[in-house]
Parts: sequence; C-alpha cells; structure tokens
Amino acid sequence: MRIKLVEHNPLRMKAEAYLARTSPHGAPPHAALRMLRTPGALAAHPPKRIDLPDRPRILAVANESTPLLARLLAQACQLQIVPSAARVLDSVRDPDQQPDLILLDARAQAGLAVCRQLKADETTRSIQVVVITDGDDPAEEARALKLGADECITRPFRLDVVEARIENQIRLKRKHDQLDRHANQDSLTGVANRRCFDLTLDAEWRRALRDGQPLALVMVDVDCFKQFNDLYGHREGDHCLRRVVKALSQVLTRPGDLLARYGGEEFAAILPATDLEGACMIGERLRQAVMELNIPQRRPDGADRVSISVGCAAAHPSANLGCYSLLQTADDKLYQAKHSGRNCVR
Repeated sequence: MRIKLVEHNPLRMKAEAYLARTSPHGAPPHAALRMLRTPGALAAHPPKRIDLPDRPRILAVANESTPLLARLLAQACQLQIVPSAARVLDSVRDPDQQPDLILLDARAQAGLAVCRQLKADETTRSIQVVVITDGDDPAEEARALKLGADECITRPFRLDVVEARIENQIRLKRKHDQLDRHANQDSLTGVANRRCFDLTLDAEWRRALRDGQPLALVMVDVDCFKQFNDLYGHREGDHCLRRVVKALSQVLTRPGDLLARYGGEEFAAILPATDLEGACMIGERLRQAVMELNIPQRRPDGADRVSISVGCAAAHPSANLGCYSLLQTADDKLYQAKHSGRNCVR
C-alpha cells in the first residue's frame, strides 16, 4: 500500500472544482471549503511505503468529506462508497466481501447507530470502524468511541493524521485476522474449528431471528473411520480427512455457508436462509461428492470405499427456541443415518 500526499495546486484545484460542481449555486459546502483551506490540511510530507500484502478494502459513506478522502485513499486502497449509513449493513453481510475498514460520519443519519450494530454483531465486530467527527465537539468523539468505534478522525482534516490513523487501523485489522485464523481454524483440515462453529451458529441464529429467515444445519460423520485408522494408520487417516473436507468444501459454494470440524471425524455445515428441503439437497450432494472420491476402504459392513452419513435439520428461530435445539435435531438425524445402514441422508 502506498499513500502519497504532497502540496501542489492541481490537487487543491481539482478537489475544489469537484466540490463546486456538486454543490448548490456552484459554491462548495462551507465545511468542505474550510477543510480544504485549513492550514496544514494538505501539508507536505515524504511519501511512505506500507508493507501490506494487498490493497486494503475500505467502505465509506458518501458525504461532503468523501471527495477529499477519496483522493487520499483511492490509489492505495480498494475504495467502495455507499450512499447512506443504512446501506453499510447490507454491504457487509457477505463475509467474503467484508472490508478491512469502514468510514462513518457522526453527523450522518444512523451513522453512530450503524457503528453500534456493527460492533454488536459477531460476524462484523472485527471490522475496524473509523468515525468522522467535528474537532469542536469532543463529546461527539467520546460518544463514538463508547459505541465501539476503533478510531476517530476530526474535521477540519489534517491529511497526514488521517493517513496515519487509517494505516494503523488497517495494520491492527490484519494482525487481528491472523490471530483469528489461528484461534478459529482447524489445524489438520483448514476449515473452521469447534470454537468458530459455536460462535457462528449463535450469530447466525440471532441474524435469522432478526431477518425472519430459516437456518439449516447439516451434520456429517465419516463412516467407520476408526477402522480406517486402525487398518491404514493415522497418517493415511489424516490424508483421508483432508480429501473429504476438500470435497465437502467444493459443494458449499455460497459465501455465507460455514463448514467446520465438529470433532474427530464429524463435521458440520451451517446454512443460512435454507429450509429443510434445501438442507437435504445439500446433504445429498455432500454424500455424493465423498463417494466420487473413491477412497478405498475394507469395512466391517462390507462397503469398499469411504462414505459419509448425513443428518439435516432446519428451523425458523424464535424467542422461545435456542440455537442448540437445531443442533440437537441435526445430531438426532445423523444418529438415524448411521443406524440406517450408513452412507445416507436423514
């Protein structure tokens, strides 16, 4: 990532011209004009190199400060601008499309409310939130920090300070992500571990309750896996599990789906916005994907290759129903599948 700020008239002229074109009567908004003319707002300083593996993704809400911030960030970051604070929540629902950092304006309608919602949701609280406040209103800055903001930048801007604070927050996000991967990833298979599964199930249950959507859970058990380990050894058993997980992952292509190692040779898939019929369809595709691996196995039940048993459950969350009722139902269905000849979906 490279951010370069130098004092030169073309940048000032372009910023003022942009603001003039987008303002009534051809005059820039007062706050934006003050921001541009404040001594030190475009202070010169040497360009810096920031050793980040890729361009950070920043989500910003359109406001009078956006043109100048866009000029600061656009070359160094992947910058997405949404029209209102309310649209931020829609933009971050997809875990694979979540930004590293979100810029909110305390003046904007619902700006601080969105900050609170982002930090209250398990699936979005790790996103760094930077709130723009007015320098003459320290109470506003204190309120933003109490509601969960990770940092504040104040108007009128000193762009070198803005740059430094955003860089720091992005670095913190990258370090948090690295620690999070170690804490939530199964070391053998690379998918989510039990801790991540428990946190995600709770978060998705609450999200489904808010949105009025169904939530499905698919439990998977590798059939006769103890015998596989006893016959072929634990090294081959580990290799088998990695192959099975790869096949399962290729079936679960929706960004919101989560595959986790539940324990031993048991796996679980959380499927948001999915009913029981959809869960059973996914379960059958998972079963077929493992069969197509054709991993040979001499089994006491007479089968000649590795297979899985699958239990499916779905529910519409309610205030009187907990997420572990869904887990218990899926586990009961898996028990039925294992005692109905294995290699089947229930």
